[in-house]
Amino acid sequence: MKHFLSNLSLNTRQTAIDSLMDNAATTVPDPVYFSIGLPNRELLPKRQLHEVYNSIFNLKSDSHFNYGGSKGIAPLLSTISKRENISQDYIMITTGNTQGVELSARLVLNTGDTIAFESYTYAIAHSLTHQYSLNALEIPVEADGMNIEALEQLLQKTAIKALYIIPNANNPTGTTLSLKKRKKLVDLAYQYNFLIIEDDPYRDLIFDTRFPSLFELDPYKEKVIYLYSFSKTIAPTLRTGFILAHPFYIKKLEQFKQTTDSCTSPLNQMVVNEMIKTEDWDNSLEKQRAFYETKKDLTKKFLSKMADMYGWTSNEPAGGLFYWVDTHAGDVTEWLRFAANSGVIFIPGSAFALDDQTNTKFRLCYSYVDNQEMIKGFTRLEESFLEWQNQNTTKNIKKIQQNI
Repeated sequence: MKHFLSNLSLNTRQTAIDSLMDNAATTVPDPVYFSIGLPNRELLPKRQLHEVYNSIFNLKSDSHFNYGGSKGIAPLLSTISKRENISQDYIMITTGNTQGVELSARLVLNTGDTIAFESYTYAIAHSLTHQYSLNALEIPVEADGMNIEALEQLLQKTAIKALYIIPNANNPTGTTLSLKKRKKLVDLAYQYNFLIIEDDPYRDLIFDTRFPSLFELDPYKEKVIYLYSFSKTIAPTLRTGFILAHPFYIKKLEQFKQTTDSCTSPLNQMVVNEMIKTEDWDNSLEKQRAFYETKKDLTKKFLSKMADMYGWTSNEPAGGLFYWVDTHAGDVTEWLRFAANSGVIFIPGSAFALDDQTNTKFRLCYSYVDNQEMIKGFTRLEESFLEWQNQNTTKNIKKIQQNI
């Protein structure tokens, strides 16, 4: 049957995260999942959603049961226009950010083009390199985001078509791009003529000051395509987000969307609009930020202990759902087997790199589990880490003995 498959099918692979999780099954009855990058269950607005759905179903109009326009329904476009302070000409509704990434790739990338990523980034974005047979380059990341000096040095030697970046609370590294670097990155896009795909699902979960987006800093709106999703702040099941881009790009993106899913669910769009159109939405976001900051601080306390005892290092995130941790102690995919057996799961760093490589880093998601589960999970992480290290020590001793 393989001969029926297109080149696109042949080039499409399972994501590294899915591959790793397939091999990380646990038989422990109460596993702790530091691997799941989802909103916390306590924050799911079940009551509000129930009320909103009821209000929509009680409407005399049945338009929400029909198809909608590819650009999006008028009420949601209007609300987003007001909140983002930009004309509706610059907006298109998407079925989540994954669709935004895919449509943006279709818009600008050809086979053989060169795209740049942060050295660790969202695993789905890496799938573009295989699907479109791209030349992919990784740019090092510092505590305040992408190393812009390294990028500029690369641009002096190599032309790129696009750069994909998560500027706020990056998945997986948790880093946030500084304002100075944001301004410089937009300048470089104009100087070296490349397009920035700005994926920004965590912007509303920044704990303190939120910097302007790259799209906001783009004076002509010609070099940045901006992606946002409500999956992390309302619920993933709604699969609703939006793109901000120059109207020239929006018109072409609408054409691609027509042949992808025709339109994002009008019912889901109506629900999102009802959820975000009042000040209650701002209050909800403030509550979410406070909630996740508490969980971040609890994680920070544990990681400080592990740093003192075992030499782990990490950078405190300015927001979002993730801590990025370096054990400096060997390939953590080996440790994952021990951790899974003890009932705790995390994502090894190799899942977020372009190439499958030995990696001492891992992503710890603090958003999904409750605080008591977190404490239990931290204990299991430490115990399984020690078990893994002790086995490695035993192996090394045996090797030395064999060579004597």
